[in-house]
Amino acid sequence: MPNELPLDFSHALKFPNEDLDVEFKRSLPLNDSVGKAKLAKEICALANHGGGWIVLGREDDGTYPDALPEEIVGVDQDQINQISAAYLQPSPHCTVSAEQPNGIGFSVPVIWVPSCGASPVCGKKNGPNDARGRTQGVVKGVHYTRKAGPVSAPIETPDEWQDVIRRCVLSDKTSLLSALSTMIEQPRPAPEIEEQNVFDADFEHVVARWKEEAQKYPYEVDLTNCFVAYGFQLVDAEPVTTDQLTECLRHRPQDKRSGYTFFDNDYNSPNRPFVIEVADHDGLEVHVNTTDFDHRAIWRLSECLSGTEVISYWEDTDWIKSAVENRSSRTWERGQHIWTAQQIAYANSFLATVKHIADHFNFTGDIRIRVFFSGLSGRNLKSPNIGVYYSMDYRAHQNTKQVDFVVHVEDLSAETRSSTIASMIQPMNKLTQGPAITAESVVRSIESR
Repeated sequence: MPNELPLDFSHALKFPNEDLDVEFKRSLPLNDSVGKAKLAKEICALANHGGGWIVLGREDDGTYPDALPEEIVGVDQDQINQISAAYLQPSPHCTVSAEQPNGIGFSVPVIWVPSCGASPVCGKKNGPNDARGRTQGVVKGVHYTRKAGPVSAPIETPDEWQDVIRRCVLSDKTSLLSALSTMIEQPRPAPEIEEQNVFDADFEHVVARWKEEAQKYPYEVDLTNCFVAYGFQLVDAEPVTTDQLTECLRHRPQDKRSGYTFFDNDYNSPNRPFVIEVADHDGLEVHVNTTDFDHRAIWRLSECLSGTEVISYWEDTDWIKSAVENRSSRTWERGQHIWTAQQIAYANSFLATVKHIADHFNFTGDIRIRVFFSGLSGRNLKSPNIGVYYSMDYRAHQNTKQVDFVVHVEDLSAETRSSTIASMIQPMNKLTQGPAITAESVVRSIESR
């Protein structure tokens, strides 16, 4: 996945002079191997240092030339990452933005270099030799970091290695926990059990009600087609009452309600639950599907401890469209995009709510999970975050995708649910042929929010 951090590129322009975290380069001839190898050395050093900025088109003393040097006009993210991939291993994925300094009549390229991951970054191949046979820029097999000066220089002492190793270990800890979770308990296919009848009936009922009400209340996109449905069932759980369900939802911890709140019931119209019977079982329902709300939802919780919520895509709201278009020159067409970080956040919030319901009723068994994406055809991967974009066209050509599997309740704990989230989102993401969503990338996405 691309870097989803809300990067503030203007921050790099606030430094009056170079620092360990920021490097100024008036110009680099990025159309030849000398300039590429020198830039690769700076990227390597900043990555091993823990991340930082490179500002092109700025003098070492912090001033700017009269005009942007021609050789760095039009520098873009693809060009920088091609250089990184050619000269470094593992190659950091950099993010590039054009920023205009105060009082300057042109924009300069600003490069964000992320911290190294589980492995330190080193030279993959040598830069070209000068007239005296000396290697220019990066050297194969050498690990660089930022040192006092500031300069980018090889890591030489144990103290310098200690900081780099610590960053790699901390990064690898997150990856290792995610990998162990994936290996220990992969989601299992949904079993053929009789209790599925209530779950399926609830799911079909909520989706049908959604489509009925979508026709009554106009929206910018076709809600009969554009929605995501999340469902769960606590397999073999003892039935409860609607009053007990209400009490469970009232006592959700606040940290479980971050982001979008699934099965929300604040008892203010139109969010006050009412009781409807489906498949001979009562359940609570809420319909937030009027023209007063730009984001729509219908949900149901059954006394059999199964639940379904159908929601519109947050990507289709006027709020996202306005936020993107008011702060950049980009356009954001409603009904045309999928933001994977938002879908990961939805799945995380949903699973946190399901885990709370299971804990509230002391449930310790298996949980059936279902997610149904509709309206995917023609949608393209995109992020509203400034400085984050996809260089390729990742467009879905299939309209719907349903995913069913079973996990154990402990797999929904905050520390281990990343693999479950990846299992929910990656099948949809695969239709776009976009970057794979793994347990590790889920952790990074959630931590960045």
